[in-house]
Amino acid sequence: MKRILLALIAVMAFGLLHAQSLQLFKDGAAVPHGSELTVVNSPDHDPAELILTVLNNSTSAMDVLVRKTDLDLVSGTNSNICWGVNCFPPFVYETPESVRLSPGETNESFRGDYTHGGAEGTSTVLFSFFDASNPADSTSVFVHFVVATTLENSFELTYNGNVIANDTEITLQYEPSHDPAEIPVLVKNINSVPVSAKFRKYDIGLLNLTSSNICWGPACYPPFVFDTPDAVSINPGETDATFRGDYTHGGVQGTSAVVFTIYNVDNPNDTVSFKVNFIIGYLGVDKPLAKTARLSNAYPNPATGSTVIDYTLPAGTTSASIRISNLLGNEMREYQLGNSEGKVTVDVSSLSNGVYFYTLTVNNSAVSTRKFVVNR
Repeated sequence: MKRILLALIAVMAFGLLHAQSLQLFKDGAAVPHGSELTVVNSPDHDPAELILTVLNNSTSAMDVLVRKTDLDLVSGTNSNICWGVNCFPPFVYETPESVRLSPGETNESFRGDYTHGGAEGTSTVLFSFFDASNPADSTSVFVHFVVATTLENSFELTYNGNVIANDTEITLQYEPSHDPAEIPVLVKNINSVPVSAKFRKYDIGLLNLTSSNICWGPACYPPFVFDTPDAVSINPGETDATFRGDYTHGGVQGTSAVVFTIYNVDNPNDTVSFKVNFIIGYLGVDKPLAKTARLSNAYPNPATGSTVIDYTLPAGTTSASIRISNLLGNEMREYQLGNSEGKVTVDVSSLSNGVYFYTLTVNNSAVSTRKFVVNR
């Protein structure tokens, strides 16, 4: 680690003293001088590789060389450089052949390979790109090659000391003077590799004049942001305490429902979702009401042309409806229910393929929510 810090200081100081004509890009995103990148692979993916695009930002042609520094390698592993038309063996620390770049020209031939033979752990390599005629004109990047056996699920969520299983439903009750209502959740990375995570929300049953929003990382986002634009990086075994789901109600009494989903930016199937019923009122929702209301699973599910939902309403119902919403919480349909029991046929022919929620609302309170899939 000391060697990495010393090298980082040297590279940063070098960049401050000299102009940089070279710019690096990874997957189309600029990689600033002195950045740290992480490449994660399973033990059966060998070698691990980093691919970069190199741009000549100057007004003159340049002959570009690449140098590597093995800062911290796991025993039995090695790194090597591919540049131009050649891949060089691990004992070559500076490419013997340069690649000429004209002003404004890019080159996509660079690849930093890390051969690990299945050895798990993290190795760090410094790659530096520089002008052969002016080595001070350079840019560098630190690369952490992580080889690990990873879990399919990276997240353990905790609320009030209790672990939240996927698709858990949480009911919170607040007095009207408590505004906004909130649910703080701890997020732990239980995987063996760093994870970049974002949160998404679905407003599946909001009362009029109310709204929800997400706080994640350093920012709290407004209600119209359904997918956090900034990811939070969580190291293995680390717990992040920045998430909070807020519900602003302005004293409006009743129940609103929001689904929050955390997902791995690099693996969208690595998710955990939980639904929160925010109850605002001194007495809350009449529990017998929620217990006697019934909402069936939609059938068929997945749906192609239509799907059917059965329902039963409790005695004393003055108004009821079934609302269909998409993943962003936008209401697609609403069916007013006039009978104490029956079924609703939902025409999905005009809906795009995807996941939809349907919510039974009784006397202005959302009492049950389920989902169906449209797949044609």
